[in-house]
Amino acid sequence: MKRELQKEEIKQRIQKVAISLFQKQGYQKTTVSQITAEAGVAKGTFFNYFKTKESVLHCLGVYQTEQVSKKVSLLLDTNKPASAIIKELFLLLAKMNEHANPQLVRSWFHIAITDNTFHQSETLQIEKMKQQFILVFETGKQRGELISDVSAEEMASIAILNFFGILLHWCTNPNSRISLEEKTEQAISLLFRGIELK
Repeated sequence: MKRELQKEEIKQRIQKVAISLFQKQGYQKTTVSQITAEAGVAKGTFFNYFKTKESVLHCLGVYQTEQVSKKVSLLLDTNKPASAIIKELFLLLAKMNEHANPQLVRSWFHIAITDNTFHQSETLQIEKMKQQFILVFETGKQRGELISDVSAEEMASIAILNFFGILLHWCTNPNSRISLEEKTEQAISLLFRGIELK
Protein backbone atom coordinates (compact mmCIF):
# COMPACT_ATOMS: atom_id res chain seq x y z
CA MET A 1 0.00 0.00 0.00
CA LYS A 2 2.79 2.41 0.95
CA ARG A 3 4.63 1.61 -2.29
CA GLU A 4 1.49 2.36 -4.33
CA LEU A 5 1.14 5.70 -2.54
CA GLN A 6 4.76 6.54 -3.32
CA LYS A 7 4.22 5.68 -6.99
CA GLU A 8 1.15 7.91 -7.16
CA GLU A 9 3.03 10.75 -5.43
CA ILE A 10 5.88 10.50 -7.96
CA LYS A 11 3.44 10.45 -10.87
CA GLN A 12 1.60 13.50 -9.50
CA ARG A 13 4.89 15.36 -8.92
CA ILE A 14 6.08 14.69 -12.47
CA GLN A 15 2.71 15.77 -13.86
CA LYS A 16 2.58 18.93 -11.74
CA VAL A 17 6.12 19.94 -12.72
CA ALA A 18 5.46 19.21 -16.41
CA ILE A 19 2.26 21.26 -16.47
CA SER A 20 3.99 24.12 -14.67
CA LEU A 21 6.84 24.10 -17.21
CA PHE A 22 4.37 23.89 -20.11
CA GLN A 23 2.62 26.96 -18.71
CA LYS A 24 5.83 28.94 -18.13
CA GLN A 25 7.83 28.23 -21.26
CA GLY A 26 5.42 26.46 -23.58
CA TYR A 27 4.83 22.83 -24.39
CA GLN A 28 7.17 22.72 -27.41
CA LYS A 29 10.12 24.23 -25.52
CA THR A 30 9.79 21.91 -22.54
CA THR A 31 11.90 18.77 -22.62
CA VAL A 32 11.53 15.54 -20.69
CA SER A 33 15.02 16.21 -19.28
CA GLN A 34 13.82 19.55 -17.84
CA ILE A 35 10.75 17.90 -16.36
CA THR A 36 12.70 15.12 -14.67
CA ALA A 37 15.42 17.49 -13.40
CA GLU A 38 12.87 19.80 -11.80
CA ALA A 39 10.83 16.87 -10.44
CA GLY A 40 13.98 15.31 -9.00
CA VAL A 41 13.59 11.96 -10.74
CA ALA A 42 15.59 10.01 -13.32
CA LYS A 43 14.61 10.31 -16.99
CA GLY A 44 13.69 6.61 -17.00
CA THR A 45 11.27 7.23 -14.12
CA PHE A 46 9.33 9.65 -16.32
CA PHE A 47 8.80 6.89 -18.88
CA ASN A 48 7.62 4.48 -16.18
CA TYR A 49 4.60 6.74 -15.74
CA PHE A 50 4.18 8.50 -19.08
CA LYS A 51 4.93 7.17 -22.57
CA THR A 52 5.44 10.68 -23.97
CA LYS A 53 5.12 14.37 -23.11
CA GLU A 54 1.72 14.20 -24.81
CA SER A 55 0.65 11.63 -22.19
CA VAL A 56 1.12 14.27 -19.49
CA LEU A 57 -1.01 16.72 -21.44
CA HIS A 58 -3.64 14.01 -21.93
CA CYS A 59 -3.96 13.76 -18.13
CA LEU A 60 -5.50 17.26 -18.15
CA GLY A 61 -8.32 16.05 -20.40
CA VAL A 62 -8.86 12.99 -18.21
CA TYR A 63 -8.96 15.19 -15.11
CA GLN A 64 -11.49 17.57 -16.67
CA THR A 65 -13.71 14.68 -17.73
CA GLU A 66 -13.59 13.23 -14.20
CA GLN A 67 -14.50 16.61 -12.68
CA VAL A 68 -17.46 17.02 -15.04
CA SER A 69 -18.68 13.48 -14.22
CA LYS A 70 -18.49 14.13 -10.47
CA LYS A 71 -20.32 17.44 -10.86
CA VAL A 72 -23.06 15.87 -13.01
CA SER A 73 -23.67 13.19 -10.37
CA LEU A 74 -24.04 15.85 -7.69
CA LEU A 75 -26.15 18.28 -9.73
CA LEU A 76 -28.63 15.73 -11.12
CA ASP A 77 -29.65 14.96 -7.54
CA THR A 78 -30.79 18.56 -7.12
CA ASN A 79 -33.90 20.27 -8.47
CA LYS A 80 -31.84 22.70 -10.54
CA PRO A 81 -33.09 23.14 -14.10
CA ALA A 82 -30.98 21.61 -16.88
CA SER A 83 -29.98 25.09 -18.09
CA ALA A 84 -28.45 25.91 -14.69
CA ILE A 85 -26.63 22.56 -14.54
CA ILE A 86 -25.22 22.92 -18.06
CA LYS A 87 -24.12 26.46 -17.29
CA GLU A 88 -22.37 25.27 -14.11
CA LEU A 89 -20.60 22.48 -16.00
CA PHE A 90 -19.33 24.76 -18.73
CA LEU A 91 -18.22 27.38 -16.21
CA LEU A 92 -16.31 24.62 -14.41
CA LEU A 93 -14.58 23.73 -17.70
CA ALA A 94 -13.87 27.41 -18.36
CA LYS A 95 -12.29 27.81 -14.90
CA MET A 96 -10.10 24.74 -15.37
CA ASN A 97 -8.93 25.96 -18.77
CA GLU A 98 -8.29 29.50 -17.53
CA HIS A 99 -6.18 27.96 -14.79
CA ALA A 100 -4.25 25.96 -17.42
CA ASN A 101 -3.64 29.26 -19.32
CA PRO A 102 -4.00 30.22 -23.01
CA GLN A 103 -0.53 29.03 -24.03
CA LEU A 104 -1.11 25.53 -22.70
CA VAL A 105 -4.59 25.32 -24.25
CA ARG A 106 -3.13 26.46 -27.60
CA SER A 107 -0.57 23.65 -27.34
CA TRP A 108 -3.38 21.20 -26.61
CA PHE A 109 -5.22 22.26 -29.79
CA HIS A 110 -2.02 22.08 -31.84
CA ILE A 111 -1.16 18.57 -30.67
CA ALA A 112 -4.76 17.38 -31.01
CA ILE A 113 -4.65 18.48 -34.66
CA THR A 114 -1.15 17.26 -35.56
CA ASP A 115 -0.70 14.05 -33.53
CA ASN A 116 -3.09 11.27 -34.53
CA THR A 117 -2.61 9.19 -31.35
CA PHE A 118 -3.20 12.21 -29.12
CA HIS A 119 -6.19 13.21 -31.25
CA GLN A 120 -7.77 9.78 -30.80
CA SER A 121 -7.25 9.74 -27.03
CA GLU A 122 -8.66 13.25 -26.64
CA THR A 123 -11.63 12.42 -28.88
CA LEU A 124 -12.46 9.57 -26.48
CA GLN A 125 -12.31 11.98 -23.52
CA ILE A 126 -14.57 14.45 -25.29
CA GLU A 127 -17.01 11.64 -26.08
CA LYS A 128 -17.06 10.59 -22.40
CA MET A 129 -17.73 14.20 -21.45
CA LYS A 130 -20.45 14.46 -24.08
CA GLN A 131 -22.22 11.46 -22.50
CA GLN A 132 -22.42 13.41 -19.23
CA PHE A 133 -23.97 16.38 -21.00
CA ILE A 134 -26.45 14.08 -22.77
CA LEU A 135 -27.63 12.87 -19.34
CA VAL A 136 -28.34 16.44 -18.28
CA PHE A 137 -30.09 17.41 -21.52
CA GLU A 138 -32.14 14.19 -21.39
CA THR A 139 -33.16 14.99 -17.81
CA GLY A 140 -34.18 18.50 -18.90
CA LYS A 141 -36.27 17.06 -21.74
CA GLN A 142 -37.95 14.55 -19.39
CA ARG A 143 -38.83 17.36 -16.99
CA GLY A 144 -40.38 19.34 -19.85
CA GLU A 145 -37.79 22.12 -19.63
CA LEU A 146 -36.37 21.74 -23.15
CA ILE A 147 -37.78 21.52 -26.65
CA SER A 148 -38.65 18.01 -27.80
CA ASP A 149 -37.77 18.15 -31.50
CA VAL A 150 -33.98 18.17 -30.95
CA SER A 151 -32.35 15.12 -29.37
CA ALA A 152 -30.33 15.34 -26.16
CA GLU A 153 -27.34 14.04 -28.11
CA GLU A 154 -27.65 16.82 -30.68
CA MET A 155 -27.99 19.43 -27.92
CA ALA A 156 -24.87 18.08 -26.20
CA SER A 157 -22.91 18.05 -29.46
CA ILE A 158 -23.87 21.64 -30.27
CA ALA A 159 -23.06 22.81 -26.74
CA ILE A 160 -19.63 21.12 -26.74
CA LEU A 161 -18.76 22.37 -30.23
CA ASN A 162 -19.78 25.84 -29.10
CA PHE A 163 -17.52 25.60 -26.04
CA PHE A 164 -14.52 24.39 -28.05
CA GLY A 165 -15.02 27.25 -30.49
CA ILE A 166 -15.00 29.71 -27.60
CA LEU A 167 -11.98 27.97 -26.08
CA LEU A 168 -10.05 28.20 -29.36
CA HIS A 169 -10.94 31.87 -29.76
CA TRP A 170 -9.90 32.60 -26.17
CA CYS A 171 -6.53 30.84 -26.34
CA THR A 172 -5.60 32.48 -29.66
CA ASN A 173 -6.64 35.96 -28.49
CA PRO A 174 -4.98 36.22 -25.06
CA ASN A 175 -5.32 40.03 -24.98
CA SER A 176 -9.11 39.88 -25.04
CA ARG A 177 -10.73 41.89 -22.27
CA ILE A 178 -13.46 39.28 -21.79
CA SER A 179 -12.56 36.24 -19.69
CA LEU A 180 -13.21 32.69 -20.84
CA GLU A 181 -15.84 32.36 -18.12
CA GLU A 182 -17.69 35.46 -19.34
CA LYS A 183 -17.60 34.29 -22.96
CA THR A 184 -18.82 30.85 -21.92
CA GLU A 185 -21.65 32.28 -19.84
CA GLN A 186 -22.80 34.47 -22.75
CA ALA A 187 -22.71 31.54 -25.19
CA ILE A 188 -24.62 29.17 -22.91
CA SER A 189 -27.30 31.82 -22.31
CA LEU A 190 -27.70 32.22 -26.08
CA LEU A 191 -27.84 28.46 -26.59
CA PHE A 192 -30.65 28.07 -24.08
CA ARG A 193 -32.68 30.83 -25.71
CA GLY A 194 -33.04 28.42 -28.60
CA ILE A 195 -33.73 25.15 -26.77
CA GLU A 196 -35.40 26.06 -23.50
CA LEU A 197 -39.20 25.97 -23.37
CA LYS A 198 -40.67 29.31 -22.38
